[in-house]
Amino acid sequence: MVMGSATPALETLHNVQLGKYRQLKLTQRAGNAKPAAQHLIDLKGLPLKVGLSQPLLKSMQHHLKNGNQVMLFLNRRGYAPALLCHECGWIAECQRCDRYYTLHQNHRQLRCHHCDSQRPVPHQCPQCGSTHLVSVGVGTEQLENELTPLFPDTPITRIDRDTTSRKGSLEQHLADIHRGGARILIGTQMLAKGHHFPDVTLVALLDVDGALFSADFRSAERFAQLYTQVSGRAGRAGKQGEVLLQTHHPEHPLLQILLQQGYDAFAKQALAERNSVFLPPYTSHILLRSDDHDNQQAPLFLQQLRNLLEASPLKDESLWIMGPVPALQSKRGGRFRWQLLLQHPSRRVLQQLMKSSLPLIGTLPQARKVKWTLDVDPIDS
Repeated sequence: MVMGSATPALETLHNVQLGKYRQLKLTQRAGNAKPAAQHLIDLKGLPLKVGLSQPLLKSMQHHLKNGNQVMLFLNRRGYAPALLCHECGWIAECQRCDRYYTLHQNHRQLRCHHCDSQRPVPHQCPQCGSTHLVSVGVGTEQLENELTPLFPDTPITRIDRDTTSRKGSLEQHLADIHRGGARILIGTQMLAKGHHFPDVTLVALLDVDGALFSADFRSAERFAQLYTQVSGRAGRAGKQGEVLLQTHHPEHPLLQILLQQGYDAFAKQALAERNSVFLPPYTSHILLRSDDHDNQQAPLFLQQLRNLLEASPLKDESLWIMGPVPALQSKRGGRFRWQLLLQHPSRRVLQQLMKSSLPLIGTLPQARKVKWTLDVDPIDS
């Protein structure tokens, strides 16, 4: 079996360290492609026009003037991530999820990107009656709308789930890019990897700060992979490429190591950090999830399950159990979500513990009142 990736998962690299996998590296870019120049734009104190700083706009004009294409990466579809009442502070929130509605201005809709519920944009605030409703934040739809008057003679294309939902639409967008019909490319992670755009010489990541501060211990790895893949779109046909990152935290260690030393150095440091705090791949996890409609049965079921595991003769001092606690997104689709995390240095011990406990779980008092799942070595929290 051969696996190929410019950004292998930390679990894969750990298997290389253990001698389970053999790693072969490609040390040069394909053909005569040159490494892209990488720069940080410190946003502190800078005026922004639809999320774009003046240094970025100036660089865009330079690359477009030279007949090249520009790619703007913003992993946030829709017009804006929230709709706010300026008078009382009310925010349009999905009643079925623990999340705000996303404003889709072109369709005059509020959409939940988690349960797919939709509602019309209100004409006035349902809380105070004010008509002063404003959008908060920038999505790809707004970026496209606002860039059109800034670059009136430059064709723009947007690639995200909203513009590629119809059959064949993605292929049409990509064909337009390859024949040079579009000069400014706006996209979400759909554009991050697997595409060859020979005329793209500037790639800009507009908002990276959200990835720098997260409760998920895998977020740094995901951002490092995403950044490496996105930056790889610049300068792929012998032209000098440039990558710009907009951030309020240019001194952040994650950004510094990625720009100065690359993904391999990041992965080496990240593995050392995880080893020091006993996180995967140096330990194994099993995540038990449960959800209900009243926010009472799920935590009760998981507590009963924890008591069952604590009483198992297979439990040893190396087993660590956390929870039950609410999931990072505590409500989705009208159901309240809870989880119980098991950690042990040995995957085999965890599997034996769960194998012996599974027949007993169905006998727990709340087992028939909730939905529950078991995830071995979970990727998502």
